[in-house]
Amino acid sequence: MSLYIGKNHGDASPVQSIFRLAGNDEDALTYALGYLLAYDQSFCAKLVRLLRIAPRLSLKHGYSVHLQEVTDSKFGRRDIVLETDGARIVLEAKIGGAEPTAEQLRKYADEDELWRRYQTRAVVALTRGGLGEATQKDVCSKLQGKKIHFSVVQWHQIIDLVLGHRPDSTLAQYLFGEFDRYIRSDYDMGYHDAEILIQDVNDENAETYKEGWVYVTNPKKDKKAPLYFAPYFTKKAANYGNGILSFSRVIDTRVLVLAHTKDIGDTHVEPPSEVHCERWSKGLELLRNRKDAYRFLHSETRVFFLDRPISLLKPITKDAWNGTKNIPTQIPKGFSLRFDELLTGIVEPNG
Repeated sequence: MSLYIGKNHGDASPVQSIFRLAGNDEDALTYALGYLLAYDQSFCAKLVRLLRIAPRLSLKHGYSVHLQEVTDSKFGRRDIVLETDGARIVLEAKIGGAEPTAEQLRKYADEDELWRRYQTRAVVALTRGGLGEATQKDVCSKLQGKKIHFSVVQWHQIIDLVLGHRPDSTLAQYLFGEFDRYIRSDYDMGYHDAEILIQDVNDENAETYKEGWVYVTNPKKDKKAPLYFAPYFTKKAANYGNGILSFSRVIDTRVLVLAHTKDIGDTHVEPPSEVHCERWSKGLELLRNRKDAYRFLHSETRVFFLDRPISLLKPITKDAWNGTKNIPTQIPKGFSLRFDELLTGIVEPNG
């Protein structure tokens, strides 16, 4: 048995999750997340810790979750609001490549009556690829004047939280599994915009990748949230080989001004281990010290924070590539492959 939504389902995929019944847009996604937060206190507590707003905030004495809250038409709707006796946390969520504007976020500073009775006050922008540093500083400056904490969280962090959560009951396990299927199987959510981002790298880029587990790119021209990154070592990276030799999972992405970023603590990125912290700190230092640093040091730059590189058994080179999608001689910004396309190109025709 299969369930479809819509009259014409010739090319449509059947419904994969109960959460899909609420839709496949921004509202539906926040409804699903809000339901899990209200249903599972332990998961909600983990989210609060992730936000780094009030690590000692307790939910044991009760809390409430409000979806699409409206108190005054001039302030619009709030996607998700978490409230306890002493705390109010507002999540402004966006899907795909959309980002909340500085004006939209600054408005929260004018809601004096709403914030008055809360000791802990916070506004969180939940996006796929983060916010530009200029926008963050603008919003922080406005909200901090009203003692409102502001932070940015990315959807992949929420997904990692969901995947790492181990509910006690069978029903809760089912619900969290449904949410995972919902956001991963429905690409309309815009969780990732590429499976494997591939880019030419020269000797300096190769060093930051191999030694620092980071990659720097243009925040406007390249992908914002690939699942994996695979560097193509060009002839200018002869010290490291030639072609695609390895790939890495993208753990986090941030838009940074490197001149302002002195260490990993300035990035608001949570390293999963001490090894990642050491590598990423070294990577940021290498980026700042590069010969071409003047091109991106004082402007906003997107940085991919990567997992340990996974080596391929056989290098992939452009001249020997036999995949269904050509790898250009000079790889343009934003070039990517799906996993099936990559595997098709490296597996022998009769393999």
